Amino acid sequence: MESSCSSSDQDFSEDYEDECELFERESDEFIQDFVHKIFISSEEISQELKAKFGVVCQHSCGRLSFAKHIDAQRVYCKSVDEITFYRLIQFFAVVLFECHQADDYVPAKNLMNMCFTFYHEFNLGDEVDTPQREFLSAYLRSQPIWQSMRYWNAAFFDALHCEKQVPVISSQEWDSWSSQEQLDYQECDKNSLFGKLGTFVSNMKAFGLDRDMCLQFMHKMSTIGELDKEHIRLLEKSLEDEMECLPIRSFSRASLSSPPTTP
Repeated sequence: MESSCSSSDQDFSEDYEDECELFERESDEFIQDFVHKIFISSEEISQELKAKFGVVCQHSCGRLSFAKHIDAQRVYCKSVDEITFYRLIQFFAVVLFECHQADDYVPAKNLMNMCFTFYHEFNLGDEVDTPQREFLSAYLRSQPIWQSMRYWNAAFFDALHCEKQVPVISSQEWDSWSSQEQLDYQECDKNSLFGKLGTFVSNMKAFGLDRDMCLQFMHKMSTIGELDKEHIRLLEKSLEDEMECLPIRSFSRASLSSPPTTP
C-alpha cells in the first residue's frame, strides 16, 4: 500500500513539473512575441492580447520573461517613437504593480534600470535646435514598489551579486595573498559598492523618494559595506546636490498631456 502511494505521489509530482515547464515555456514565447509587438508602432496590440499579458504577468515566470526580453531590446534601440514610449509606460506599470503585489524584486530591479534606458526625443519649439530626451522614469515615479524599502534592499543586494564576475575566493587562496593584495581586493570591492550605491540613491531621488528615505538606505548599505567616511561624505554631498535640482520633465507639450488610450 505504501509503495503504491509513493508511486502515485511521484507520478503526480512529475506531471506537475512537466505542466510547470510547459507553462513557463509557453509564457516565455508569448511574452517574447508581445514585446516584439510593443516595439513595432505599426503593429496593433488587441485588447485580448493585453488581457492575456496581464494574466501571464501574475506569474513570476511571466514577469521574469518580460524583464528579460525588454532588456534584450536595448541592444537594438534605446530611442523609441512616442507610441512605443507610451506602450512601454503602460506595460511596465502592469508588471511593476504585479511585482509589488508579489514582493518579486528581481524583475522589478531590471525594469528599474530600463526606466533610465529607454527614451524618446522631442522638440520644444522652433527655437530649440537640439531634441530633448524624456525617459520612462519620469512617468513611472508613482509606482508603489519604489516606496518599499524592502525592494531597495533586495534590489541592491541582487545588483551587487550580479556584478561580481569572479568566483568566491577560498580561505586558502586568501591566506596565500600578501597584505597589499588583500587590501587592494577589499578596496576594489568597496569602490564597486560605492559606485553602485551612488547609482541607486540617484535612482531613488529620480523616483521622487524623500531625503530621509534616501539617507536611511544609503547609511544602512554604507555600514554593511564598511565604506569609509570619505565615501559616505561624497554620497551625502551627491544626494544634497541632487535634492537642489528639480526633476527634468516637460509638461508643456500638449501631445504628452493625454497619452493614447489604445497604443
